[in-house]
Formats: sequence, C-alpha cells, structure tokens
Amino acid sequence: MSTITPFKIAVSDAQLQQIHQKLEQATFPDELDGAGWDMGVPVAEIRRLVTVWREQFDWRAQEQKLNEQLKQFTVRVAVARFGELDVHVVHHRSGNPRAVPLLFIHGWPGSFLEATKLIPLLTIDDGNGPAFDVIAPSLPNFGFSQGVQEKGFGLAQYAETLHNIMTTMGYENYVIQGGDWGSMIGRTMAQLYSQHIQAIHLNFIPVIPPYPWRRPLRFLQSLLTVPFSAKDRASLSSTLKYITRDNAYMRQQESRPQTLGYGLQDSPVGLLAWIYDKMHSWSDGYPWTDEEILTWVSVYYWSSAGPTASMRIYYEASVPNNEAQDQKEQAETKSMTLGQVLGARAPQNVRFAVAQFRKELVMLPRAWYRDIGNVVRETEFERGGHFAAWEVPELLAADLKGFLGKGGPAYGAVADRDGY
Repeated sequence: MSTITPFKIAVSDAQLQQIHQKLEQATFPDELDGAGWDMGVPVAEIRRLVTVWREQFDWRAQEQKLNEQLKQFTVRVAVARFGELDVHVVHHRSGNPRAVPLLFIHGWPGSFLEATKLIPLLTIDDGNGPAFDVIAPSLPNFGFSQGVQEKGFGLAQYAETLHNIMTTMGYENYVIQGGDWGSMIGRTMAQLYSQHIQAIHLNFIPVIPPYPWRRPLRFLQSLLTVPFSAKDRASLSSTLKYITRDNAYMRQQESRPQTLGYGLQDSPVGLLAWIYDKMHSWSDGYPWTDEEILTWVSVYYWSSAGPTASMRIYYEASVPNNEAQDQKEQAETKSMTLGQVLGARAPQNVRFAVAQFRKELVMLPRAWYRDIGNVVRETEFERGGHFAAWEVPELLAADLKGFLGKGGPAYGAVADRDGY
C-alpha cells in the first residue's frame, strides 16, 4: 500500500560517537615522492580532511540545515517481486498550478544533495521559463532510502520504483532530468513508461558507437564527417582515457562490490578517499569546500543501507536477470541490462535534450547522441563537469527552461499541464 509520510534526517548519538572513535584511530598509507594526484588522493589531503572531520565538522549542524531547507518524505511503493520499499524523497512544489513535474535522478557518488542547488532556481515562478515541481528521490540502496535484500534489482526495478513514486505523489505525466545513473535509469523509463514521460533532459549520454552492423545509416553519416572536428577528436581522446585508465572503480563495483564494501563500510577514511577521488577528478575545477566534501561522504556513511548497497547497481545493471531464461521472460520481469539500455532507441514521442559539459567523463560526437531517440535540443557548455547540478546549477536550470519553456522544443510535454 502506497503511503507518504514526513521525514527528517536523524543520525543517532551512538553513530556519531562511533565515527569519531574510528577517525581517532585512523592510520594512513605511505606514498611516493611527487606522486600528487596521479595515483589517487594525496595522503596529506586525506590527513587534513580527517582532522577537519574529527575536530571541526559539525554533522548536527548539517543535519539541521538539511532538515530546515528541504521538504522530505518517505514514500512507500510496491515493486514487482520485491514487495514494498520505503523511499526517501525531497519534494518541493512551486505553487504554480501549471508547474512542470520534474523527476531529478541522481547517480553515484551523488545523492539527493545535488538537487538542492537546482530547487530554488526551478521552483521560482519568475517569468523566465516554466516553474517546476521538483521531486528528487534517494534511489533505493542510496541515502535514506531502504536497501534491497534480494538479487535482481536492476535498472528496470529502479525505473519501476521511481515511476511508482511519481504516480503515488499525483504525477501521472512528468519529465526527467538525469546524469550518471540518472541518465541510464531515465532512458530505461523511456522504454517502459513512454506514455507517462514525454521529455527527458540528460547531461551524461553514453552510447554505443555506430558500428556498421548496428547502425549502417549512422555509420555512413559518420564517414561523411570524417575527419572529426578538433573538438570531436579531443572528446574521443578524453573518453578513451576514461575507458582505458579511469574507470577501474566501475569494473570493481560491477564485479565485486561486496569485497570492496568491507573497507568502505568499516572505514570512514576509506569511504572518504573512494568518493572524494571522484568528486575531485570528475569536476571541472570546482572549488569543493571541506563542508561540502564531508557532507557528501557522510550521506553515504549514514545511509540507511550502508555504502556497500549503493555500489550494487553496477553489478545488477551489468548482468541479466538470472530468473528470466529467455527474452520473453525478461520482458515479463522487466529486466534490462546496461548494454540493452545503451543499445535501445526510445519511442519517438519522448523528446530528449542532451547537454554536454566541458569536463564530462564520456564525450562523443554529437551526431552519435541522436541514436538514443528523438533528440530535439543539443547544448554544449564551456564549463562544468560530471556533477553539473552542483557545479553549474544555473546553466543546467537555464537549459531545462529552454527545453521545456515557451518556444522550446518540448513545450507542452506534460499534456495535462499545457499552457504554463
């Protein structure tokens, strides 16, 4: 039975005492002279952050600020084969009856925190584009949402959970914004719930290259544009570096998340290093404050299911549902692997906007993005990285308004709220 109840973040005193004990007893590895960031987070940087965490960082102040700033709820929804889940949701209404319902989907190592900078930019009705109702859940296994206790909770199940949240909260039709796993889940939702979703905005757009046996027409079109532009060559070079050198974390998390989880669960220092490495290297020179870093990491450390659970999405998305033996059974159980999502084209009625920020992890020739579906808006930004909603929220918000506002290619995407 679906229910919606108010929620407040409340870490216990015992949990706070335990983490301070762990930080007091922390030990650190050595490092090579002059290594800098080449091998990961420098020891001096982690030592400094651990000292700040232990002696200065006030989680209670952050907890109070989030509870006062955000309207939070627990939404109980049913997911086929997995029963009912309690999902933490941040929900801010604009007050405009014609507001556009926007489902914001985070990824890893992000969280609902990423939506906090967008909310004031999108919910205000300032006449510069549509106003939005923002719905920002913590994905199951993340943040303050319930963890899943059985195997098989893949992209289709995340999609089902989020769709059920939207309908439970009264939004039969809505739009999506997603980066990282939010992009992959959003594209999965386009396959499964296209009658409810008419527009999706993405700021992370991996695609399978247009190999001649998969996309012969796109392959021929690519040949006509060879040689690639200097910008395309730079993008492909950056993407190749990520694939060949910088995504070992992904291989570990999709193959042995449990093994890695022991270190991240037991050691707040290990969790800090694992997440901060990505925050630093995936952003476009963003000046992270100590408070931001430690709050992001704390959300993972204090998460309801623990930090190990958040990594299982990589495993579950990489393997087919073992209980579905053939394509028919997989369709019936709503099983979709990451490869299937990347290779699928969304129904034509779903309109896409793709926003490419300067330091995104995967950047490809823009023509390739059109294989995901009906791409009606393409924007390139000269600043911003993987965490666009946090790094450059004003750019992301403006692009959303341009996509969905009057004169935009997805104006009127939410049919029963047309005319905003």
